[in-house]
Amino acid sequence: MINYTLSLSLNQHIFKIKLSFTAKHITHQLKLPVWIPGSYMIRDFSKNIINIYLENNGSGEILKQINKNTWILDNLTINNKITVIYNVYAYDFGIRTAYLDSSRAFYNCSSLCLYVVGEQDYQHKIEVLGVPEGWQIATGMKQITPNIFKADNYNELIDCPFEIAKLKIIKFTVKGVPHKIALSGIFMVNVSYDRLVSDVTAICETQADLFGGTLPFDSYSFLLHLGGDIYTGLEHRNSTALLAPFFSLPLLNEANHNLREDYVKLLGLISHEYFHAWNIKRIKPKAFSPYNLDSENYTQLLWWFEGITSYYDNLALLRSGIIDENHYLKIMLDNINSVYKYNGVNNQTLSDSSLTSWIKYYQPNSNSPNMNVSYYDKGALVGLCLDLLIRTQTNYTKSLDTVLIELYNKCQNGSFLIADEEIIQLIQQIIKSDIASSLNNFVNTTEPLPLVDLLSTVGIKLILKSNFGFNDEGRLVNSVEEIENVKFDLGITLVQAPLGYKIKHVYNNTFAERIGLAPGDLIIAINGIKFTNDKQQIGLLSEGDTLELTFFRREKIHTIDAIVNTDSPCKAYHLQIIDNNKLSLWLDKIN
Repeated sequence: MINYTLSLSLNQHIFKIKLSFTAKHITHQLKLPVWIPGSYMIRDFSKNIINIYLENNGSGEILKQINKNTWILDNLTINNKITVIYNVYAYDFGIRTAYLDSSRAFYNCSSLCLYVVGEQDYQHKIEVLGVPEGWQIATGMKQITPNIFKADNYNELIDCPFEIAKLKIIKFTVKGVPHKIALSGIFMVNVSYDRLVSDVTAICETQADLFGGTLPFDSYSFLLHLGGDIYTGLEHRNSTALLAPFFSLPLLNEANHNLREDYVKLLGLISHEYFHAWNIKRIKPKAFSPYNLDSENYTQLLWWFEGITSYYDNLALLRSGIIDENHYLKIMLDNINSVYKYNGVNNQTLSDSSLTSWIKYYQPNSNSPNMNVSYYDKGALVGLCLDLLIRTQTNYTKSLDTVLIELYNKCQNGSFLIADEEIIQLIQQIIKSDIASSLNNFVNTTEPLPLVDLLSTVGIKLILKSNFGFNDEGRLVNSVEEIENVKFDLGITLVQAPLGYKIKHVYNNTFAERIGLAPGDLIIAINGIKFTNDKQQIGLLSEGDTLELTFFRREKIHTIDAIVNTDSPCKAYHLQIIDNNKLSLWLDKIN
């Protein structure tokens, strides 16, 4: 067995770690992963190791490091106990690494626990010391004592994050399986925890029913830290680590029909990460089995594992009765516009977006909207198109549900893995219909998805109008006449700064690009007036107006004079329900 002892040094933000194992060879290597499964970017966790030495015989011998994440132990005596001591600085707030301060400890073992090369399949035990009085430990890992936990192998060890703080733990069951929500962070006093549990239970049951009514784990933990205005999560085999705003929880004085968007967004995040318990943790890509923790693991299938999951996350809210049809359609419409109003959708395929996530999606730059497309967002639209295509081609006897159920059944014994080139053939075999050409276009070309035609089959009319800015949204309408008239948009994303607004993105073929504005420019005045209200000062401009922009580019001040042109390339889709009977054919579940 491989043993770890973690001691918390709160104010130093340091985990003091002791690793012990029995020497099987004269030489052993120790490694730390360079990335965490589920988040596709090299993070080089070993950069946070402060020192590392051999404790045996009191020698304090410093270990020899042979590359960025590997240490070597030489001249060992076989069958002797080996103990290695090292300290790790942990002050990276998030869900992918490790964090420690006077109010909270959070970590993934991939950030802290060196593995003994060749012994990853051994049992691993971890003991946590120095936990302050009143704090609790929440994790999906098997618990032996209140502060000792055991994993069957190293892959399980790094797939079970830990949340340690003054927690509020809410327990409930789904299909007879124990679940818990472990809350940390900022707590509001008027939260309706009963409603939270009721809604999360409904989501979990809906997803379990899709896959046959049973759950693929013995327990499940939602580790939810409540803080600032950020929503993010990371899936694990029987848990998820989540960050959400403290104001995203439901309140006691809200009626059941009153769903704040913050709460819906939280439920969508919870639904997304829970769905991953099937779609990537059990239905798995061949490229990730086994994980190579030393370097990038390339696959072109993230559009399936993240995109299809993104299609089902909000669909589960509808199927469980938490949101109604109009609410769901507005979420879908927002996603359509978030993909198609940026030029990136014309420059990158979904398969390429998946493959290059290591250097593009997780490391965006100021030009990303113009050259990249999200495998989450466009992947969800492919899920929508594929679902409707299967339904129409099989006369509504099958759906995308059918595909997921069959793939899950194939993967239950753990030996069936999906290779990049196999997914289209697998779907064809399951539905017994030819979708290869269509799906290939969806994923491997930049051709527009046939959203207009496919949604028309379920009674929905998509209306495309060149009349909205990049920061505006489409609407659910009863007629075309409801859509607003053209208005001026610079074609940029702005971030408020002390002296004005800084440009974050300049979109292709826009007014801003034509007049020569660039990311990083700090606009300080419009028409000689201090720039303090972007919506008012830009929104009041109309065709033919004179525009004088004063801005800093780095340290130098510039002025641009131009004539306003409202012919914006930005197009927005609006949605009109034409036939509710046809709509129900799609939104009703078909296995």
